[in-house]
Order: sequence, then structure tokens, then C-alpha cells
Amino acid sequence: MTEVIQELENRRWQAMIDVDLPTLDGLLHPNLRYTHSTAAVDSKESYITALENGVFDYRQVDNSDVEIQMFSGLALVNGTAQIKVVAREKEFLLRSRYTCVWVEESEGWQFLAWQNTPIPS
Repeated sequence: MTEVIQELENRRWQAMIDVDLPTLDGLLHPNLRYTHSTAAVDSKESYITALENGVFDYRQVDNSDVEIQMFSGLALVNGTAQIKVVAREKEFLLRSRYTCVWVEESEGWQFLAWQNTPIPS
């Protein structure tokens, strides 16, 4: 089952880079809480709108140290990411540790929560 979650994670990252909003709409849970490294929090609607409007322009993501733990109807993913993103009209290379949660609903697995913490340089 961890392979399924890893594939969903890969699809989510690629959809963010490609600004593939239909794919993201299907992957993101209606109650999504996406907590950015700045402590700003987006809902599903505000996050998709931000991507659509170019507020975040993800260029590349490299993950490492990924650990997926499975629970009844829940997947907890922890890892390290290097994210190249243009935000506020400036390019950043964000190095962070992250935690995200996938939940299994009747429609399948959906991305419910994201929290990341920058790794100091």
C-alpha cells in the first residue's frame, strides 16, 4: 500500500509543477489544510487559486528520506524536500522537512494536510 501513496505523491508533485489543476482537484481533499513554510495556511480552494494565478510557480522538487506509515484509512508521509519555487516574484530554493497526510475516502485516497519546516542553511 505504501507504493500507492508514493505514486500519489509523485502525481501530486508533478501536477504542482505542471499546474495541472484538474489532477490536483481530484487529489486534494475538500478539507485540505496546506501550511506553507511561512506559516500561511491555504484551503483547497485558495491553494488551487494561488497556483492558477501564478502565486506559486513550482519548478522542481527533489525528495529524500521519505517514510510512509500506513494506518487504518490514513497515510502519514514524512520526508525532506528541496523545492525550487518562484513566489512573490522571487525564485527560492526551499530546503525543508515535511509531514503530509493522505486519507482514504469513498472516492479513493486524497491529500488532506501538508506542513513543512525550513531547514536552516
